[in-house]
Amino acid sequence: MPDPVVASLVSWLRSNGAPALVPNRTKLNAFGSLVTSPFLLVGFMLRSLVQTVTRRSSSMLQVIPLLLVALTLSFFSTEVWQTIGRLHGLPLVLTTLLFLGLASAFATRQARPDLDRLATFTHADELRTALPPRLVHGRLVGREFRVLDTPRLRRRERINLVAVSVLAQVITAAVIAMIIFAFFVVLGVLTVDKVAITSWLGHGPRVAASWNVAGHQYVLTNELLRVSAFLGVFTGFYFIVSSSTDESMRADLAAGHQRHVRTCLAVRHAYWDVQRG
Repeated sequence: MPDPVVASLVSWLRSNGAPALVPNRTKLNAFGSLVTSPFLLVGFMLRSLVQTVTRRSSSMLQVIPLLLVALTLSFFSTEVWQTIGRLHGLPLVLTTLLFLGLASAFATRQARPDLDRLATFTHADELRTALPPRLVHGRLVGREFRVLDTPRLRRRERINLVAVSVLAQVITAAVIAMIIFAFFVVLGVLTVDKVAITSWLGHGPRVAASWNVAGHQYVLTNELLRVSAFLGVFTGFYFIVSSSTDESMRADLAAGHQRHVRTCLAVRHAYWDVQRG
């Protein structure tokens, strides 16, 4: 029968994007971890997406209006509609992947935390403070911790933690990109009619949906969706770049994902402490 304390620590690591921090003592466990890790990371991404919307909405609202000011004129630009509006199929996918790849590469280079510093705990109270409250007030309540040397972080553990840091930044950028996309879709439906799109494109648009309200025809076109999606992806890329150069924005992002990484390392430390005890 597995130790319930160890099981709770392992469950927390797996469900919070750090399955590589769980030691695999057998080949079967290692194979199982290899198979399930991608699914656990996807689940962590989805939860992080929801948390970003609910917990960081106020900080994002400070950034989004500034981005909209810079992008609104581009949205009504003939050149944007003639280029992006006409893209479809593989060229549109490759253009989107280009920005996603550049954003991910830039975030990977800029968002690497100092793992050795974050993994250092000088006394038991510091370790307890870094642990998740759910565990401190649950399975670990009343437990005395010892600050001992834990095994050095393995290569796959470091990769896992860097990936978590990068995902935190990419997910925030993705939320902003989706908000920008939704805004321009609504703005386009309200302000851009078929006549305007035809004048920009040189031919009639492909209408996905249309409806009449108070004598005015509102249209949702494929071209509008493409332009809005491109502006959203570009905004996400721009946000990642600007957040790495803007001191206040970088500090806000770094504080969030470094706090999570330190919590993961604290749970790892508690795991080894329990095993040795």
